[in-house]
Amino acid sequence: MKISLSWLKKYINVSLPLQKLVEKLTSAGLEVSEIHKVGSDMVFDIEITSNRPDWLSFLGIAREVAAVSGIKSINIPKTLPLKVKASMKKPFSIDIKDIKACPRYIGRLITDVDIRESVAWMKAAIESLGARTINNGADITNYCLYETGQPMHAFDFDKIKGSSIIVRRAQKGETIVTIDGVKRDLDESILIIADSVNPIAIAGIMGGIATEVTEETKNILLESAYFDPVTIRRASRKLGVTSESNYRFERKVDSENVLFASCRAAYLYKEICKGNTDEPFLDINYIKSGTRIIAFNLENLERLIGMKFAVTRVKSILQSLGFSVKPGKGKETLSVTVPSFRYDVNIEEDLIEEVARIEGFDKIQEAMPPIKAHIDSAYTDIYMSKSKMRRLLLAQGINEIVTITLMSTRSLDNAMIDPQNRVLVVNPLSAEQEALRTSLLPSTLKVVNANLNRKIKRMRVFEIGSIYEKVKSKFTQTEFASVVLTGASYQNWKDHSRQVTFYDLKGVVESLLDSFGISDYKFENKKLDYFSPGLSSVITVDGKVIVELGKINKKVCENFDIAEEVFFAQLNIAAFCSNRKKQYRFTSVPKYPSVIRDIALVVKKSILGGEAMDIIRETAGSLAIKTELFDVYTGDQVPVDCKSLAFSIEYQSPDATLTEEHVNSVHSKVQNELLARLNASLR
Repeated sequence: MKISLSWLKKYINVSLPLQKLVEKLTSAGLEVSEIHKVGSDMVFDIEITSNRPDWLSFLGIAREVAAVSGIKSINIPKTLPLKVKASMKKPFSIDIKDIKACPRYIGRLITDVDIRESVAWMKAAIESLGARTINNGADITNYCLYETGQPMHAFDFDKIKGSSIIVRRAQKGETIVTIDGVKRDLDESILIIADSVNPIAIAGIMGGIATEVTEETKNILLESAYFDPVTIRRASRKLGVTSESNYRFERKVDSENVLFASCRAAYLYKEICKGNTDEPFLDINYIKSGTRIIAFNLENLERLIGMKFAVTRVKSILQSLGFSVKPGKGKETLSVTVPSFRYDVNIEEDLIEEVARIEGFDKIQEAMPPIKAHIDSAYTDIYMSKSKMRRLLLAQGINEIVTITLMSTRSLDNAMIDPQNRVLVVNPLSAEQEALRTSLLPSTLKVVNANLNRKIKRMRVFEIGSIYEKVKSKFTQTEFASVVLTGASYQNWKDHSRQVTFYDLKGVVESLLDSFGISDYKFENKKLDYFSPGLSSVITVDGKVIVELGKINKKVCENFDIAEEVFFAQLNIAAFCSNRKKQYRFTSVPKYPSVIRDIALVVKKSILGGEAMDIIRETAGSLAIKTELFDVYTGDQVPVDCKSLAFSIEYQSPDATLTEEHVNSVHSKVQNELLARLNASLR
């Protein structure tokens, strides 16, 4: 942004020496990179940060100069009245078809203008910034752009067909020849200004040559509008066109400055072009303006930057920057109204930063921050549970992996993860980072693929990390652990190697459950898209799922270019934490001997071993101290749709030696319950 010192002095009496002014501006955040001498004038090159679009104008820079110089206010240039009486006569119409892309549009008719070369002072001002002048009709809009920061455009009203202004998206196949003489192809993504027949401007970027203001122009339609920054940025990139206008629209102009700038330009048309400005203007405004008021506690100012300020000094700084300041509710509190051009100020800390930068960061003394003792431990239950699970998995020879939480929606689709609760990134850096993970499976499978491509087929890995979901309108973050097994279960010179199975994974999960003291869990069949049918299960406690485990189905493996069998479990660490045994009760070594009985049942293949074990425990009660499934058989002597389950039950009493009769009685009840409730037969 180039700033002419002589032009700047129209709004503020700059009394500081040149070098001192440069130092203060740079200290306040407006870095002056270069100073040029243009004739008798000095022109600054100032680096403008993206969060301060209000600095893209002389009035915005003048406010900053006032603040760093200790001047209370700046000189506001003359304008026409900001309000105008309504009139039944409507010489033109405005129709906004896309109010999201253009929520405010002001059109003003100025008649009987005298278009010629610009007056000397305006011509000198514009040329001092390195811009070219055209004629007074076009130069006034450019002058006001630099002065107010609001881009505007002047149309030759007599060349607008139907006296209509229509703000709409371009239609496929439409073209426009812009004022630089280039024919440009338009499409539906580009916002345009059109008359009743053709496009006459690319909204916020460049006008069309067909309605350009020339020396023959007698009537001007002045446009001042607010355009959506994203819409303008995308159109500019697509067309490969940049201008001073779209540079400002992309950084978000002040929606309330739209009217002020229009009235300022109209005043100059009246003074310089002798135009008639009596016609009422049309202001189509869909923007709901809201006042931002921040309670500013001076104690917080002192606490955060380590300096004490007088109330008068704080008020002076904020008022010079355009803020409205009133006494607050407390003794050391101010009520600060944020001006519309300061989009970047939303909380009290923003105001503290404003005071600090204007006062000068160099004045803040180095000091150690006060340290207050607190009793909140960093070692939360979740943290300790994660640490414990990590130790247990590492102890089993399972290696830890770490992957990023961002991924593509395609990866989630390839893993057949339900899209219902996905959390999408509003403005992703790339297609590979457009969503937060709702499962640890996709990123884990990518690790498996990478290792298989390097001939590493035996993998035992785990990951501990967060998954994110959107439930209704709320976002949740939950800690999970995943375990993946592939390749050989073991391999050595003595024993025959074998591939891992579902039961290897089940053993890993059960060891974790035992270590956390979780005993009242149940295995349940549940069909999940990413698991193979018949080889998937969930573990529940009180009806709530705490673990999913199974064999990844063939389709998902193909999507990740994996030819090996993959077994995967996902464990809810928060559920492990809440259900873990917090107290352990120890008992003495049993005094009395135990008795072991076996039972073999023929049941339907759909019956789970866990169902039978639940019946055994329920029927035998505390006498059954241990129940094991030691054989599952299908084949000869067993019907095709059935299987044989063999259980070993150990009975023991803590009070006395069990008699044969007592054991037989209890075992008979267990057998009868199994046969009746499972529709089973003895083998």
